[in-house]
Amino acid sequence: MLFAVILMFSALQVRGDLELILDETIYPTRDSGAFLEISYDIPYTSLTFLKAKGGFEARFSIGLQLLNRHGNPLAGDLWEKGVFVSEYEPTVARDSTILGRVVLAVPDGVRKGRVEIEDLASDRKADAVFVVERPSAGLRMRFLKHGQPNPGRTYELGDTVDVLAELLTQNNDVESCRFLIKDGRRVVTGRTAAVTDSSGRSVVEFSYPIADSSGVVKLGNGEYRLEVAGLGKKGLHAQADFRVKVPFFYDDDAYQEKVAELLYIATSSEMSFLKNLSPNERGQGWHRFWEKKDMTPTTEQNEKEEEYFERIEYAKKHFSHGDKGYRSDRARVYIRYGPADHIDSRPFEIDSEAYEIWHYYSLGLEFFFVDRYGFGEYVMEKPRFWNER
Repeated sequence: MLFAVILMFSALQVRGDLELILDETIYPTRDSGAFLEISYDIPYTSLTFLKAKGGFEARFSIGLQLLNRHGNPLAGDLWEKGVFVSEYEPTVARDSTILGRVVLAVPDGVRKGRVEIEDLASDRKADAVFVVERPSAGLRMRFLKHGQPNPGRTYELGDTVDVLAELLTQNNDVESCRFLIKDGRRVVTGRTAAVTDSSGRSVVEFSYPIADSSGVVKLGNGEYRLEVAGLGKKGLHAQADFRVKVPFFYDDDAYQEKVAELLYIATSSEMSFLKNLSPNERGQGWHRFWEKKDMTPTTEQNEKEEEYFERIEYAKKHFSHGDKGYRSDRARVYIRYGPADHIDSRPFEIDSEAYEIWHYYSLGLEFFFVDRYGFGEYVMEKPRFWNER
């Protein structure tokens, strides 16, 4: 007997002006019923925090309706939630989020669901409409973070990829499942775990820490795929993607590329020093390098660092079509001086080369770039000798 393949699809498409991530999962019960779980990931910056006794508080509501094929409501509920912090800083931190879930029984005849999230201290809200399909067989995966559903499926340094896979087939005789984490086609790790019975449900748990006990990162930045298969049952499998975000200096490839991008602002000895730091030394070494160049050390952000890498990214995006990206001649100028005050340009023609003339009137500078072969690589012709330091 073949079992249906259940895939974990991407998060729900959300409409509105309140930023958040929503995901839905439907679980069958042993009595042929089902319940719907809506998990949410809401950044603190999406909510309005008001001063409260001893700190700051934000409140929001979650409304859920289940509709029949005619659009008439068959079930619904409304929850009011809140989050409290003692200090102001977390309310504006980009990485502060609230994770949670709400659950509702699914009656017969339900075809669609609608969920709405509203910030109770402002006019911001968002909603999502989705199709409700009762699963009858296969595997269903739930990603967790710190014991809560993780609809964004994003993990950071210090997190553990926790996954709960449930066998939706009744009277199954699967005793264990095989988990694989893949980076593209490369298998990062594999693990077999036993199926257990929890509250009348057949489940299997998988955990994999982003870093080991010594702090060495096991999963670098990027997208990964988790595959799970029931051993001994052909066709009983599922897969889902998740994302890892760790500081770049814990990822060897990302760190070395970042150091290479310093060629317009660092000396060769500084770059050599940074390249040879151990993973545990890189963070401190990197911050010390940029501290020396920070024009406003009293602020939290290093504006010089942000501006520099914004220009690097611009060069990658705009000077890579036929050219050398951030290593091109135009990038050398752009990263040093920023956008030109004016650009004269002529496209490539059969009897003439394409060129660009960048004018920096306030600096009294002019740069002449020529695309000699019409492939998009602009080479600086004037000035021939230029000290960009």
